[in-house]
Amino acid sequence: MFTRLVQSKLSIRFIIFGILISLIASCSNVKNIRPEAITPNFQSTLTVMTFNIRHGCGREKSGDTSSQFFRGCNKKYDDIIAAIRSADPDVVGLQEVSNSQVRLIANALNMNYAYSNHNSSGYGGWWGNAVLSKLKLVESKRIAIGGSGSRNRSMVSAIGLVNGRSIAFMSIHTDHRLNDNRSIKKILKHVDSLTLPAILIGDFNMSPHTLRGYIVAEETDLIDSAGSLGYGGMGTWGGPYGRRIDYVFVQSKHFKVLDASLVATEHHRASDHIAYYTTIELK
Repeated sequence: MFTRLVQSKLSIRFIIFGILISLIASCSNVKNIRPEAITPNFQSTLTVMTFNIRHGCGREKSGDTSSQFFRGCNKKYDDIIAAIRSADPDVVGLQEVSNSQVRLIANALNMNYAYSNHNSSGYGGWWGNAVLSKLKLVESKRIAIGGSGSRNRSMVSAIGLVNGRSIAFMSIHTDHRLNDNRSIKKILKHVDSLTLPAILIGDFNMSPHTLRGYIVAEETDLIDSAGSLGYGGMGTWGGPYGRRIDYVFVQSKHFKVLDASLVATEHHRASDHIAYYTTIELK
């Protein structure tokens, strides 16, 4: 009897320990490096940017997606930082970025940040997504969104404060090999679970008029910031007249889109993606 009781208690402890490890694994780090004394007093507008930085490799060896190349390429950090700084965004979602790269870029821009990798180990363990912000970030978590085969992806969801109001900012990079709507469904499920305004930022690897784009537009109150202003043909990959696969989606009940643009031409070679940004108004 005593032995069974001990075994039962040990089992309960292992279960609790497993739950705690799982919760820790799903959370990502928040680094508030920006002194609160110089945090802007936002009134009603925010400028939000999305930028896939291609691991800092610029347009070098375009088409090479090997981890060996990405780790050893000539880094274009100054160009990336200049591209972001040119739009002076309040929030930036970065994709194809590592933890050390986020730290370097955030420190150069004096922005707070949250980062999460795609997987805790194996493929995707060394790169992921980040949210950079002039706002104070209070928490963040990593959320699995799935991928093709073993190439599982995740997104980082960070909560920032705008004049005491909590807003969720999600930096997302879906797997271009996964052509169905599973990842989109998981992303939208997370948005639906929130009780606060949400903004989706990232490389969705989809054109505006695909089924996945239709699902976002028709099954939620999320609006495509560029499309809502008639800028649907704006290219973010393959040049300004190429494909638009990078987006900032906002909830129409919480935000109004005021403007949308690409960074200036001089910054287009900082990555194989062109940084896109939008200015929105809080309702």
